[in-house]
Amino acid sequence: MGLDQYAYIRENTKEFYWRKHSKLQMFMENIWYQEQGNNEEFNCKDLVLTKEILERLLKCVETNTLPESKGGFFYGHQFQDEAAEESRKADIKFCKEALQAIKDGKEVVYTCWY
Repeated sequence: MGLDQYAYIRENTKEFYWRKHSKLQMFMENIWYQEQGNNEEFNCKDLVLTKEILERLLKCVETNTLPESKGGFFYGHQFQDEAAEESRKADIKFCKEALQAIKDGKEVVYTCWY
């Protein structure tokens, strides 16, 4: 068991996958709880990503400023710096492809399962 994370472009077969990328999860949880004011657990819920969210995410990835995770039972937070560095190129690729998809009128969704 562990933290499995997905993003996908609706009406497209392209899917992105991360495993125990706790800094990415913390970024998304901050959006889910703090910015959107959701009270439901984020597990297995869809978070629609906007251009603004993706631009912020891209900046955080490029500047190595993704938020630190306080942990989570299955998040792999003990290795979050290593996971963020290993995922960096894929994260940038995801952001750029997702931004293009939004520009093309498609919806981009992030979801997780823990």
